[in-house]
Amino acid sequence: MALDVGNYELYIVKMQIDQNQISIRDLRASDVNNITNYWFNSPEGFIENMGVDFSKLPSKTEMEKTLFDRLKENENLTPSKLRTLIIIVNEIPIGFHNIFPLVESDYGVFHAHIWNPAFRGKGIGFHSYPKACRIFFERFKLEKILFKTPIQNTAALKVKAKLGIRCIGSEIIGTGIVKEGTSATVFELTKEELLQKFK
Repeated sequence: MALDVGNYELYIVKMQIDQNQISIRDLRASDVNNITNYWFNSPEGFIENMGVDFSKLPSKTEMEKTLFDRLKENENLTPSKLRTLIIIVNEIPIGFHNIFPLVESDYGVFHAHIWNPAFRGKGIGFHSYPKACRIFFERFKLEKILFKTPIQNTAALKVKAKLGIRCIGSEIIGTGIVKEGTSATVFELTKEELLQKFK
């Protein structure tokens, strides 16, 4: 039974989320506004605390155009080649995973974002990470997925620890929208490890 969207925040606070309520699907046009709002309308300091350099972000208009262009390009592709997956809890879209940079048939760097604060800290990543990784491994024929998590993003570090994803060291990063000189903990997951850990 679908949850009344108007009551979901009360629901999420009072109820334990069942893993069977969590699913992953491809990006849709209806998700674009939620993604851009996350980047441009989050409380002051929230995005920066994840190690993001706002000067590296495209404008909201440019971001929207990029996402819609990717959806258009993907329309006639079978299977899908979208790099953005939406996290669903009881039929409600609440965040996204994406993979960037990406080298098909080799590796990609995994990212996780929950745009709705009512769903943060609820253990959703423990279930959404493996589901999304499984899709990315198959979709892009990857040998491994890397996670380069800024050391200040303690919540994301706890997810990797709880999942038992292998830590392979640390690195100074600055790719994409990440602030130059950011210290990150690096994790690696192979397809074999995924299949062994998350059957």
